[in-house]
Amino acid sequence: MQKEVKNTILKHHESLFNKYGTSPKSLGILKGQSVRFHVISQVGKLNNTSILDVGCGFGDFCGFLKYKKIRTKYHGVDINRNFIHIARARYPNGTFEVRDIEEKPFSKKFDWVIGIGITTLSNSNHIKGLMKEMFRMCTEGVAIDFLSNYVDYKEKELFYMSPEEMFRSAKTLTRRVVLRHDYKPYEFCLYMYKNDKKNKKNYFLEHYKSLPKEIQKDSWIRNL
Repeated sequence: MQKEVKNTILKHHESLFNKYGTSPKSLGILKGQSVRFHVISQVGKLNNTSILDVGCGFGDFCGFLKYKKIRTKYHGVDINRNFIHIARARYPNGTFEVRDIEEKPFSKKFDWVIGIGITTLSNSNHIKGLMKEMFRMCTEGVAIDFLSNYVDYKEKELFYMSPEEMFRSAKTLTRRVVLRHDYKPYEFCLYMYKNDKKNKKNYFLEHYKSLPKEIQKDSWIRNL
């Protein structure tokens, strides 16, 4: 991670943690985290998969998965030691460690790699490098969210990203990308999928195979 970005993140959250303790406010979250978790979890079929949660904070996405009865091998990493101590105590069913994945990359792969609220104190170049590293580590896909630059106002210390720019960056990693800007007016997320193979009909194969047969073959028309 860029030294300047890392120091900014650590200093920002240390200040919040000293003020708010184990409150979500220490993560810079005021409300709406459950909605973010739900949207991120819709990236694909997570049950019986492995998940790497980059910048996991208190590990609450692990708790969300348990609430939804989604069984995973959950691994959370964060550069903040205080957050990891709390996460380990809260969610003993998960694995947590203090780790900067850019300075100390994983050699093993995870089915899904996610990042929730990890781009708000960064910059464009760092985020693009982070996305590339996250995509390298996955076998199924990546889900990551952002503050959108389609806003009425901006807070000075936060970074607002262009959805179009992030979409273009994601398309350099894979042809199969979903951009969602439908759940909050000022936030968006990207899904990036490893499998971007096409079939002879020029559809993405993995998505096509998930469709009902009558949709694949247009047979519903004959039943009208």
